[in-house]
Amino acid sequence: MTRRYQGALAVCALLIGYASLYPFVPLRAPGEDFIAVFFRPRYFAFDFLLNVLAYVPFGLLACHRFVESSMTRPAWRAVAFGVGLSLVLETCQLFVPYRVASLTDILANALGTAAGALFFVEPIRSAVSHPLAEMRERLFASGLWADAGLVLLVLWLLAQLNPALPFFGAGNIITEDVGQRFHAELMLVIAVSLSICGFALFVSVLMRSTSGALRVTLVLLTIALWLKFAASSVMLKPHFSAEWVSSGRVIGLVAGLVAFFPMRKIGRLTRIYLAILFLLAGALFSKIFGSYDPIGEVLRFFNWPHGQLAGFATLTGFLHETWPLAALVFLIGFFFHTRKVSTLLERTQTLASREF
Repeated sequence: MTRRYQGALAVCALLIGYASLYPFVPLRAPGEDFIAVFFRPRYFAFDFLLNVLAYVPFGLLACHRFVESSMTRPAWRAVAFGVGLSLVLETCQLFVPYRVASLTDILANALGTAAGALFFVEPIRSAVSHPLAEMRERLFASGLWADAGLVLLVLWLLAQLNPALPFFGAGNIITEDVGQRFHAELMLVIAVSLSICGFALFVSVLMRSTSGALRVTLVLLTIALWLKFAASSVMLKPHFSAEWVSSGRVIGLVAGLVAFFPMRKIGRLTRIYLAILFLLAGALFSKIFGSYDPIGEVLRFFNWPHGQLAGFATLTGFLHETWPLAALVFLIGFFFHTRKVSTLLERTQTLASREF
């Protein structure tokens, strides 16, 4: 059991590392005044808040890891772990262009880690963390495979924080008039409906029972939509605030859910197989008919207060583009794992019946 969520902690650290060190190259030697710059206070409230929020999941997962390992003072260990990671990344930033190592960032990261670790400190543990853990065990299958699938769902939600990316489908917001492109819009409807149905099937195979699959899928889609609305209202310039969604995507959303409705009751192995087919087909359609803008074009949509915009845009864009591939790899592995477990269970039941 001590291995549980260890992979999630590693993924969280990698995401923080990506966001902290982008654009990575070309490397440079630290400036002569890097010590003075490091200790110079920085008062960019937006950057400070982002640094705090980025380390909250890390603190939660790190503290959970130490609690599972029955270590003393897990919260303090998690904070020390977060500060250590922050120190390493801030040191690396000395050699990365356009990044500034700062003691203020380390303090913000330490606060975020501490906030995450507090979820395992009473009374927050009893009031929040324990009920959420019970709900997770009640709704979703147990084991490392289900945990990995839930990590993929969290990464998908993280990608929705970028309002310049479409809600399902590939590509970015485009400014050209698409009113006459009926054929392309039709292909977009097909791509989105396939992706939505595949996503719903993906959610259903992670659940203990098929009875709540549609409700959980609707909850996740609703959360993602509200994330898009909130992010677009805060991050995008007014002219682009509503362009991440279109009538074609709305029609595709409804069509995908309608297609999923009769599939939710079939066997798990069949649903895994169908999820692979639908996600693959949706990803292919999206790649063929999606429209892409260079990163410089994407950045001009934003009304970003300060700092780290390129890192945020490229990280969420990377998650958006690679999520279908990661989901396919997971589903293929999960298919063989589930089939193996089913075969062993059938053999055990056959042997038991022979004994009687």
